[in-house]
Amino acid sequence: MMLVPMTEADEIIAEARELPLKDAAFLLWRECSKLDLLAWRAMPAQLRDLFRVRPAAEVSAEIRYEHDHAEDGLTFDRLKLTHPGMEETEVRHAIIAAVKFDDACFGYFDKGRGEFGERFTRAVELAARDHPGYLELTCLRARYYISFYMK
Repeated sequence: MMLVPMTEADEIIAEARELPLKDAAFLLWRECSKLDLLAWRAMPAQLRDLFRVRPAAEVSAEIRYEHDHAEDGLTFDRLKLTHPGMEETEVRHAIIAAVKFDDACFGYFDKGRGEFGERFTRAVELAARDHPGYLELTCLRARYYISFYMK
């Protein structure tokens, strides 16, 4: 039997399987762009070419729609894959909560003065206060995302 190495997408899915539902929803939501990119790279070149010619406005609209309806998109499919025994309603609620937590993390980030590390740490603390129930690992991950995207 030949062992096939895990891909980066496999590793994300495997990690999500081990997390509680809410934390897995956050991980899969935050990593959806990476998972989409990895899937895109695996597509045949002819299919990728079809996606490349789409107007930017169409792509932007799809991104907004995915954010506003994440519970109906690929994040839902991925979360059902990692937590197959959960009811669809619970899965949808976990995704909605994860998106709201993520939005709150970015929303609380103070773009003004102060030490950068304190600002992104405080943003996640405030978001976690408003959206409790996430593991410390998820809060650490949220701090990483804020620090990466807001630098």
